[in-house]
Amino acid sequence: MSQLSQVAITLPGAALTSSSAVEAARRGEAAGWDWLFDRYYSLVCRYVMARADDRELVEDIAQEVFVAAVRTIASLRDTSEPGIEGWLLGIARNKAIDVIRRRRRQRPEGGAPPAAPDAAEMAVSRLSAFELRRAMERLNDDQRDVLVRRFVLDQSLEQVAAATGRPVGAVKSMQHRALAALARHLPEEQR
Repeated sequence: MSQLSQVAITLPGAALTSSSAVEAARRGEAAGWDWLFDRYYSLVCRYVMARADDRELVEDIAQEVFVAAVRTIASLRDTSEPGIEGWLLGIARNKAIDVIRRRRRQRPEGGAPPAAPDAAEMAVSRLSAFELRRAMERLNDDQRDVLVRRFVLDQSLEQVAAATGRPVGAVKSMQHRALAALARHLPEEQR
């Protein structure tokens, strides 16, 4: 056996697990933050995209999420993947709410709605992104969170249950109630 075959080759961050990445990030090691960013950035962006109206805003909010994560990683207790995901998406929810409220206060009364959705989104549904976001805003945070996880992040009932700390049956029930409430809040011609 050659010496080369006995040497384990590892790339920075390749051997990390969720727990070891968190521990490395807590020590200020770039490999831990790189792993967390690579693993969760697109998930955070997809989550925020369900609440925000343009790509630039989504990216700004996602960056704010990771800046906040750097400041608060010491408070993260559950270092499992669902625990980290729940922590980051909780930060994302709060950051998105803050930014959206701030933008509403800055928009003049009767101001124009957000930019029109792109052609691909319109082809998928008759419902515009603006109308859907408006209807989603009328749901409570728990209902909105379940729908975003299920239909935007494409998570299974089991994944949502693990991330939110609820039984699968409760997630199913909340999803059903959220969809019914969403249908009530859609414009009449979209029902």
